[in-house]
Amino acid sequence: MSTRESAQKTVIALHGAGMNANAWNMLAKEMPCTALSLPGHGMTTGPLLPSVKGMSDWVRAQLEGYPPQSVVLLGHSMGALVALEAAGAPAVCALVLMGAAAAMPVHPDLLKQAVETPPAAAELILKWGVSRNSPEAAEILKKQMQPETLANDLSACNDYVAGEEASKACCKPALVISGSDDKMAKAAAAQALAEMMPKGRFCALDGHGHMLMVEDPVKTACEIKGFVAGLAD
Repeated sequence: MSTRESAQKTVIALHGAGMNANAWNMLAKEMPCTALSLPGHGMTTGPLLPSVKGMSDWVRAQLEGYPPQSVVLLGHSMGALVALEAAGAPAVCALVLMGAAAAMPVHPDLLKQAVETPPAAAELILKWGVSRNSPEAAEILKKQMQPETLANDLSACNDYVAGEEASKACCKPALVISGSDDKMAKAAAAQALAEMMPKGRFCALDGHGHMLMVEDPVKTACEIKGFVAGLAD
């Protein structure tokens, strides 16, 4: 595969819980990517999908028109789990997983809050998800979040137990990017995820939290672009 061919890869981005395609707006200014909103999120029609597997089946369907080995799936948090499950699609040549771990259990109190008071749950996620070094990121994401989807999405993450199996079975190149200060999917868990994958690589961005694509889109894009360019090697 030539470097030119690698440059023609399409990066398709999958958002995290309670978000939609707009979560990638800042990253998209730094690198080409196509962001999808899962059903029930953003402008995508259809009911919310209650499981990571169901979400991955939907993503696979969206990829059917792409040539084999032409797509790099980029997933954040819940979207990383969905990307991992969809990695076997013929169109997928590689993965980039951000704010991810093989298992992402959710505290029962947060699950309950997401059902009873979704806006409060969203506030808590932003409080824990964004590092103190990037307070502006919380304000940006607050305008983009859809609290009404959180109960569904957090339950899907909590119920997903196939991460280790899917990671070990994925033989495609994968970059796992973590914020060193991520409190929601800690860097050690992200590194463990990368080590489970036969072709996994790990990268940590110092001083950042869970919401890398908004906290530091420039450095995040730089890591992704370098990885995609290296697929030719």
